[in-house]
Amino acid sequence: MSLSLISRAVAVLGTTAVAALVAAPASAHECVNISKQNQAAGVQIVFGEGDAPVWISNGLQKRIDAGLVDLETGDGFHGLIGFDFDGDSVADVATYIVGPGGEIPPEAQDNGAPCNGVVNFEAYFDCMAG
Repeated sequence: MSLSLISRAVAVLGTTAVAALVAAPASAHECVNISKQNQAAGVQIVFGEGDAPVWISNGLQKRIDAGLVDLETGDGFHGLIGFDFDGDSVADVATYIVGPGGEIPPEAQDNGAPCNGVVNFEAYFDCMAG
């Protein structure tokens, strides 16, 4: 069974976080707006430990109920996904599922100033580490 777009994002984030912690190469195709003060702002779904959703916006829930978004496959979803690392059901970091292939093109992730604006997760964890 193939992983859904949303599950892939969770897997990439988890893999990237672990890789950053052990200073191994990390995936560079998922991104975060490092300049965004409130990472929870605008997210439509928040995933907690594993790939279980801990919060879903009313708008996304309506689209799920109407069959426009399939959480199993990720079909129909475009927007911000949040990840809760501290167990409070609030996004600590968010990533974009937009554009071709569900991601912001790598050129757009790499064109800005380091540790400012939209950066890939590898850069995010490097910037947070110091």
